[in-house]
Amino acid sequence: MHRTRLVTFVATLLIGVAATLPAEQIPAPGETTSQVPALFAFHDVIAPLWHEAWPNKNFAMMRELLPQVEQHVAAIQKAELPGILRDKQAAWQKGVEALAAAAGTMKSSLAASEDQASLDAVEELHARFEQLVRVIRPAMKELDAYHVVLYDLYHKALPSKDLVKIDGLAGELVTRCQALGAAATPKRFATKEAELKKGVALLCEATATLAALPADAPAATVETAVERVHTQYQAVDGLFQ
Repeated sequence: MHRTRLVTFVATLLIGVAATLPAEQIPAPGETTSQVPALFAFHDVIAPLWHEAWPNKNFAMMRELLPQVEQHVAAIQKAELPGILRDKQAAWQKGVEALAAAAGTMKSSLAASEDQASLDAVEELHARFEQLVRVIRPAMKELDAYHVVLYDLYHKALPSKDLVKIDGLAGELVTRCQALGAAATPKRFATKEAELKKGVALLCEATATLAALPADAPAATVETAVERVHTQYQAVDGLFQ
């Protein structure tokens, strides 16, 4: 088949498939991606502010960058977290408020020509930016890969009681948990390694139990097993906070 016709055929086929699915089963763009574009766009301003203006006490540059800081902070305040980060909403909101407060202090300090207060405000702004990055950045790529599948299972297959889909996703979770169990603990969490290893082991145990349920298991039994997996995932993820 000619390449152009093939591409057109595949695109048409995909559109047709999507049209047959209920709206709630079609993932929104970026729904399972741990990204907030507005936050990462702010890095283009934070970088020169922190690495050039701050160490050189260049207050003129700080004033020049201030309008961009305010624009980016406003965009971050309006940004919505993707579905997969819904558990981070409280921490995100708290961090955004702290970021906005630091930007406000920076503005007032520069307006009053308070040099030390301006330097402190820029330092605080940078710290709050990094804190927000840590809120949404996966601590381990293997844990994030596990969560992508769990998100689909817990927030889509379980509410719709799609036992066939749950069974398939549970098998995928077993594979991803094996990779998670074999992964090295990030250096910055070395002091929690024993606790993390224990938590991951319990997560993989709960995952294996879910995957081992027979096809005719009662829906209530499946739901209990899924809730156990989800609760243990949250326990593991909480260790990285």
